[in-house]
Amino acid sequence: MIPLFSIPNLVKSEFLERPNRFVAQIRYNGKETIAHIHDPGRLNELLHPQVELLMVKGTAKLPWYLKAVKSKLGEWVLIDSALHNKISRAVFPLIEQFKHIKEIRSEVPLGKSRIDFMMDGVPLEVKGVSLIKEDGNAYFPDAPTERGTRHVKEIIEHKGMLLFLIFHKAKSFGPNVEMDPKFAKALSNARKQNVPIICAQIHFDGETVYYNGEVLLDDF
Repeated sequence: MIPLFSIPNLVKSEFLERPNRFVAQIRYNGKETIAHIHDPGRLNELLHPQVELLMVKGTAKLPWYLKAVKSKLGEWVLIDSALHNKISRAVFPLIEQFKHIKEIRSEVPLGKSRIDFMMDGVPLEVKGVSLIKEDGNAYFPDAPTERGTRHVKEIIEHKGMLLFLIFHKAKSFGPNVEMDPKFAKALSNARKQNVPIICAQIHFDGETVYYNGEVLLDDF
């Protein structure tokens, strides 16, 4: 594994419930409080009562900000989508398709969307994957995503690339057909049209974020 960067000032807490998409009710030092969740997914497979969390101090709006949750398998899984840009830039030099890129621009308008990166003029969209099923494979999305489907279609149209950051240890990666068949169809079309789909295995030990090679694509 190759270390990318560390996340400082982390403290542990306990998950209680998720009253809405952006807020978690938690217990810290024996007292109940709230924390911000910066992840658009449902995270139903991860956020169970009494599960262990890692967080940092929050902003003026909420006292705490969640960074990771401990899975049933004992892995720390990152659930902060604000880290995707930083992680992506850290792994670019380590992945064959990206290591020779000279100009990288972030948040670039493309069609009706904003794409995460423009790599020497080639659009790249990044998605974080926190869902793993009993078969040991990683899947995206864990909730229906019209936005994600639109992004994939834009990438196809503009001959771009896709990068999936896999936050669980996984055998392979594929679309979550049962959750979002439209996204699954779009991703399958992207593959048929030879859009590069790169899946990076990201490991977090509770302090440091690591790159652990590429994950194979499943049949889809």
